[in-house]
Amino acid sequence: MLTLLEVLAMVTLAGLGAMFFRRRIRRGSALALVFAGFCTVLAMPAPTSATEFRKGDSVTVAKEETIKGDAYMTGTRVRINGTVDGDLIVFCQSLDVSGHVTGDVITFSQSTRINGQVDGNVRGANNNLTITGTVGKNVMVFEETLTLDTNGKIGGSLTSFAENVGAEGSVGRDALLFFAHASLAGKIGGGVRAKGDTLVIGSTAVIDGPVHFEGHKPPEVSPSAKLASPVEFKQMERKSSYREGHYYVWQVIWAAAFILFGMVLFVLMPKFSQEAVKSAEHYGAAAGLGVLVLFGVPIAACIACITVVGLFIGISTLFLWYASLYFAQVIVGAVIGQWLMGRTSELWPLIGRMAVGLVILRLCTTIPHIGGWVKLAAILWGIGAVSLALYRRFQPMIAPGAPSAPYSPPMPPNTTVGGPLPA
Repeated sequence: MLTLLEVLAMVTLAGLGAMFFRRRIRRGSALALVFAGFCTVLAMPAPTSATEFRKGDSVTVAKEETIKGDAYMTGTRVRINGTVDGDLIVFCQSLDVSGHVTGDVITFSQSTRINGQVDGNVRGANNNLTITGTVGKNVMVFEETLTLDTNGKIGGSLTSFAENVGAEGSVGRDALLFFAHASLAGKIGGGVRAKGDTLVIGSTAVIDGPVHFEGHKPPEVSPSAKLASPVEFKQMERKSSYREGHYYVWQVIWAAAFILFGMVLFVLMPKFSQEAVKSAEHYGAAAGLGVLVLFGVPIAACIACITVVGLFIGISTLFLWYASLYFAQVIVGAVIGQWLMGRTSELWPLIGRMAVGLVILRLCTTIPHIGGWVKLAAILWGIGAVSLALYRRFQPMIAPGAPSAPYSPPMPPNTTVGGPLPA
């Protein structure tokens, strides 16, 4: 069943395909074949799809009501007492699912409570998540507090990034937990891999797989807990890596890798690299756009990965975004090198300036306590410059010799095309 995200993903994929193959479909036969295939796809019968959009201060799906298709809901308070025969995507302050959702639940709210039944997955970012009902598949959440009640049940795996985790219910498969404080007192059908400050395994805990815990102090394990094997504990080390010699050895290796990476990019894309360096000279525009791209692109890519059709586009976008983080530092290094050695439009002198600037930038990132902020500022600045160069390259430009439209003087009032209006 097509949703809005799937349609957008398909349109984006078609646009990328058209851009990639535009040089290969200039012949009439190839172009006719492409359009024939496209028309065949459009002519194929598609199942009836329906998407429900609801918003308001209080949004409720009544107990006897059934929504056929996906549901997108926004509001202060959202209550699902009936049935949603599809996915449920919610942006609200408080979400209460007491009914039945046959698909996935994707929630962004302050408080979410799952009292009913969810046949699919639960994904989201909330302040508090409480599960007292049943989740058929997996749960992956970013929370402040995650509570799996005694009656709560997760059929698949549990992946949680939370400050406080309390699991007294049942998890069918493995659990991957990152937390500050966690308490496990239920049944986990697989293994547990956890990292945090403190871990408590209660007397009613049943864990069928191995338990790996990395923390600041050993976990508290009740003698009555039923574990498949003893807990493997690893002490989380607290020490400054910049005080060790191998840290600086790796910095030299990373600086050389950055220079080699920048050299390859400058040789493969000389014009675009020079355009990105020129865009970086506009500090305000590049930094402002960098904030938007750095945080907006991965969010959009993750949203695209929700659908099967958009999975390829989302993953490809994440890879390109991740590579651009390194390219951004190369651009900033070239700008620093031009500040010190002067501007140039030739390729290899520009690469030399890039190498000098990258060495200086890498040295600044090794400064204790402020090196991370320097790296973040360089990434924001550089990725904004790359985005600005891309925008200017794809922006349509008017040829300087193009004739302008003929000038038409304004007509006097009370005048028509055929002449003045009759008195």
